[in-house]
Amino acid sequence: MRIAIIDDEVHCVEGLVLHVRSKFPEAEIVFKGTKPEDALQSLPNARPDLLFLDVEMPGMNGFELLDHLPRESFDVIFTTAYSQYAARAFKAKAVNYLLKPIDEAEFENAVLEWKEEKEMKKNLSSERLNELLIYMKREGILKNKIAVPVSEGFEFIETNDILYCQSQNNYTLLFTTDNRKLVLSKTLKEFEKLLDKYFFIRIHKSFLINPNYMKKYYRNDGGYLVMQDGKSIPVSKSKKDLITNLFDAITKTA
Repeated sequence: MRIAIIDDEVHCVEGLVLHVRSKFPEAEIVFKGTKPEDALQSLPNARPDLLFLDVEMPGMNGFELLDHLPRESFDVIFTTAYSQYAARAFKAKAVNYLLKPIDEAEFENAVLEWKEEKEMKKNLSSERLNELLIYMKREGILKNKIAVPVSEGFEFIETNDILYCQSQNNYTLLFTTDNRKLVLSKTLKEFEKLLDKYFFIRIHKSFLINPNYMKKYYRNDGGYLVMQDGKSIPVSKSKKDLITNLFDAITKTA
């Protein structure tokens, strides 16, 4: 049994480590940490069977972190100090959780229940977690965030805060609504794939835009867009009809 633990409070991490070693000495702790950024990098290689995941963490909460991880290979038991929304959501989706401070007997029971399900080959965790994340997004608890690589590790950015992305050789310049410009070590093609499900549009070989921040479209000079921050962005011939249709749709619904 390979176990991973993520909690932004060191004493909570160490408390779970003690519970594991006391009740399941045969278990291997393959990752323990307090930073979601570290977990995002390390968990795919750590290959845990079971993850204890704190819900409330600064920068990126447990749900948001989980939304960025491949979940086919491990199951999750959430830990939380707040029972109001979490308990209702977890019960509705049959996802296990533990309330802090975590009681050793409750911890043991949760792990034994998980082991029983595994032995019965009830591999429903991934499906349950997907349903939970959809629920959280619908209720506004889980924001649409992406993890972008920066020099210190990762930064988590809400997709709605991104104006557009610009290609710069093998790097990408990311422009945000709060007037920041991030230089990121991913190609624009990689960002296009990452942001496709959030309806970003590649309007030119060098630009990927958030259509929510289009301000004007000019047909002359080959066609170009003006974004909310005043930036003029060329539109490739193959995308002109798409942009025209977008503005027509916005006009009709306005």
